[in-house]
Amino acid sequence: MMGRGTRDAGRVEKREREQGTRDAGQVKTTMPMRLHAYTLALFVSLLSLLGCGGLKLPELVVPTVQVSGTVLEAGLLEDKPISGAWVVINGSAPAYTDNLGKFVVNVPVTTTGDQTILAAISVAKHGYLARLIEDRRINTGSSSELDPIYLVPAPNTSSLKGRVVDKTTGRGIPNAEVILFGDLTIRVRTAADGSFLLSGIMPESGEFPVQARHPDFLTVFDLQTGRNYQTVVIRKGDENVNSVTLELYPLGTPALISGKVVNSETSEPVPNATVILGDKRATTDEGGNFTIPNAPTGQQTLKVEHPQFLTFNETLLINGDPLVIFLFAPGTLPSLPFTISGKVTLQGETNHSGVRVEARRKVDGVVVDATTTTIEGNYALWVPPGTYLVRASIEGFVSAEREVIVRKGVAITNVDFTLTRLEGAQ
Repeated sequence: MMGRGTRDAGRVEKREREQGTRDAGQVKTTMPMRLHAYTLALFVSLLSLLGCGGLKLPELVVPTVQVSGTVLEAGLLEDKPISGAWVVINGSAPAYTDNLGKFVVNVPVTTTGDQTILAAISVAKHGYLARLIEDRRINTGSSSELDPIYLVPAPNTSSLKGRVVDKTTGRGIPNAEVILFGDLTIRVRTAADGSFLLSGIMPESGEFPVQARHPDFLTVFDLQTGRNYQTVVIRKGDENVNSVTLELYPLGTPALISGKVVNSETSEPVPNATVILGDKRATTDEGGNFTIPNAPTGQQTLKVEHPQFLTFNETLLINGDPLVIFLFAPGTLPSLPFTISGKVTLQGETNHSGVRVEARRKVDGVVVDATTTTIEGNYALWVPPGTYLVRASIEGFVSAEREVIVRKGVAITNVDFTLTRLEGAQ
């Protein structure tokens, strides 16, 4: 796709690794905070509506911290600034880079005290591959300047703009993750008004599945079928040509929930298991699969029974994601064969082996498990319950990362990545 020297590709990859090391080394280990930006947005909207009726209310001030940085395209001899790039951090209002590639973002925070939090940085511009960076840290008590952010040029690609909104109110949802699946998987997070920009879409036209995720909302778009994506038709062109609105249902909305029950020792499906979710129940088929129409969502107790296995009885977040439940035979509980699995695809390659996949605890960045992919790109990790940043990386390709929440007795599957080749890499 691109044709500059391999020296530059290696320099960019090394620079990105050095940035991550510096970011991790400059801050104290602090429990990250999750900003409930959506709740703040609803409160602001409510105050606005009441104010329209003549009721004088005190102004709500959402604390922010100033974060600055630079967006660059790595050049063979020098780094080229990118102007007009869209930048959003932790559900902030969008900012755009100037002619020097510089930006300033007022990032919403829950406190202006001296604390360190993770920053989810979304950057996109037509003609470049959009990026979501989730391992940088900022201080809530003072302004911060990030190390340079590099975008990979992506000629002959298209872009998509849109909004993620609450299906019941129409209000925008800040800090929701938007994922488009094409030749490459592209991810960003939404701005304060729910808007987003995805650039670098390949091929440049066609139909693409798009997902949207937020911890306070279901992942499904169709409550009757459990479909967890929306098909978007992309035409060749930039974000002025392609746009979409993605509507999410709040947690608590009944929906169809599906899953699979598996023998923890053999990984074979368990047929005829009884699955109980609230006042709903289902029986697994020969493949261990089950579906529960109109099931309760949110924090729910899931119970799975089978005469040959110990009963599974745990409180889980039911949000529409397919469930994989492992049952244990009576006696000493063995470990799950894996808790996170997926596939890594290398752009333009038929051999997808050798990609390093690691799971780092989100709270402190400690690597808990790591592995490399098979020829087919498959991998599996075992980590205890918790929140992790799963990262896939290999020399010559742009690394990718996703946040994954692992719960007791439940395996997280289909944590997939598509890695694009760095400019000039062979």
